Amino acid sequence: MPLRRANNIFLSNSFFIFIARFFPMLANLLVTIWYSRHLPQHTFGNYQYFWIQLNIMYPLLCFGIHALIITYSKTMLANILSRIRRGYYLLFLLWMLSLSAVFAYMQYDAGSVPFLISFLFILSFAVNTIIESVLIVFRRYNVLMVTGLLYALAYCAIHRYALGNGFSIRAIFSMLLIAGLLRTFVHCLAVIKEVQKDTDGYEVEDVDVPGVRSLWLHLGIYDISQMLFSWIDKFVISLVLSASLSAIYYNGAQNIPFLPMLLSAAGSAVLLQLAGNMQQYGETRHTILLVNQMGRVLSCIVFPVFCFLYFFRNELIVNLLSEKYIPAIPIFAISVLALPVKAYSFTSVLQRMHKGGIINAGALADLVLACALMYPLYLWLGLPGVALSFVISTYLQAAFYLYYTGRLLGISPLRLIPLGNWLAKLIVFATVFIAIHYIGSIYFTGRFTLILGAIAVMVTAAISLGIELYWHRRHGAASKTKFKEYR
Repeated sequence: MPLRRANNIFLSNSFFIFIARFFPMLANLLVTIWYSRHLPQHTFGNYQYFWIQLNIMYPLLCFGIHALIITYSKTMLANILSRIRRGYYLLFLLWMLSLSAVFAYMQYDAGSVPFLISFLFILSFAVNTIIESVLIVFRRYNVLMVTGLLYALAYCAIHRYALGNGFSIRAIFSMLLIAGLLRTFVHCLAVIKEVQKDTDGYEVEDVDVPGVRSLWLHLGIYDISQMLFSWIDKFVISLVLSASLSAIYYNGAQNIPFLPMLLSAAGSAVLLQLAGNMQQYGETRHTILLVNQMGRVLSCIVFPVFCFLYFFRNELIVNLLSEKYIPAIPIFAISVLALPVKAYSFTSVLQRMHKGGIINAGALADLVLACALMYPLYLWLGLPGVALSFVISTYLQAAFYLYYTGRLLGISPLRLIPLGNWLAKLIVFATVFIAIHYIGSIYFTGRFTLILGAIAVMVTAAISLGIELYWHRRHGAASKTKFKEYR
C-alpha cells in the first residue's frame, strides 16, 4: 500500500469514526447549555449527578472490552472470540449485571431515578459502547452515523419536552432509556448482518491468548482510570459541596465537547491502520510517520479551539451559560490549559505494542498525582486549584508516555511529535486570536465578539488543514522514498 494511500485511509477512518460519534455529543452540549440557562443551579446540579455517576460506573461494566476490540483486525477478532469459552461469557455478563444493580441502587437511594430504569439504562449504555467498537472494526460507519443522528434528535426532543412539561429527572431518563434500547437493538442487527455475510468463515490465525488476556486487563484498568480522571473531581465536588457549587464547577471544568471524541477517533484509526499494515513496512518507520501525521492533523483543530476558548472565555461563559456562571470562568480558564496535549494520542503505539503495563502505570500515576494535588491546591486557589491539579498531572503523564514510547522504539521521544510544527501553529494562532479578541472587545458587543471568534476557529482550522494536506500532496513522494530507504 503506497504511503499516500495509507495517509488517506488514516484521514478517512478518523473522519468517519468522529462523525459517527459527533451527533450525540452535539446533542449533549446543546442540552447542557440549554439547561444551564433555564434551570436553577441546584436543579441542574441534581440532574448532572446521574450523568457523573454513570460516567464513573460504565467503564467498570465494559472493563476495556471496547478498547481491546479496536486493537485487532476483523479476522483476528474472530479468532480471539472463538477461543473464549462460554463460561467466561457468562461470568462477564454476571459482572455487568452486578455492577448495573449497584449503580441502580445508588440512584434509587438518591431518590432521583427508579431502580429498574437506572439498571437497564447503564446496562444498555455499556452494551452499546462495546457493539459500537465492533461496528467500527467492521467499518459500518453508515449505521453508526444514522443511529447517532436519530438518537441525538431524540435526546434533544426529550429534554425539550421535559423542560416544558413539569421538569422531571425520572421522566427524562425513562424516555432516554427507550431511545437507547432502540439504538442498541439496531446496532445488534447490524453486527449480525455483517457476520452472516462471511459465509466462508474466517482465516485461522495464531492467537497469543496470554498476551491478549494481559492486554485486556491492562486496557480495562486504563479505561477505568482515564474515566475516573475525567470525572473524579466532579464526583468529589458533588459529594462534599452544595449542588449549586457543583453546577458551577461542572460547567467550568467539563470536558471540551468533541475533542476527546476526535482524539479517540484518531487513535482508533491509527490502531486500525497499524493492525492492517504492520507486515508491509518497517513498523518503526511507519509508526513514526503515522503518529507525526496524526499530531499535525489534530493540531490544526485542537490549537485554534484552545486559543478561542482561552482568549474568549468571558464571552463564552456569559453568553452561553448566562451571568450566573461567571464564577466558573477562572475554573474554565485553567481547565483549557490542558488542551494542547490533546492534539496527540499518547497511548496508541503502546497499545499496539501490548505495553499495557506502561499505559496503566502512567494512568494510575496521573490519577494519584491529581488527587494528591487536589486538596492543597483547593486550599490555595479554591475551585480553580482543583482544576489546576489535573492540568499539571496531564502534562506529566504525556511526558511519561512519550519517554517510554521512544525508549521501546529505540528513538528519541521528540521524533514522535511534530514539535516545530506545533510551536509555529501555537504562535500564529495565539497572535490571531489575541488580535481578534482585542478588536472585538473594542468595537463590538460580547455576543458578536464571540461569533467573530467562532468564525475565526473555523477559518483558521480550515486553512491550517488545507496547508497540511497540500504539504502531504507536495512531499508525499519524498516521504515515500525516505520510507523505502529506511526499510
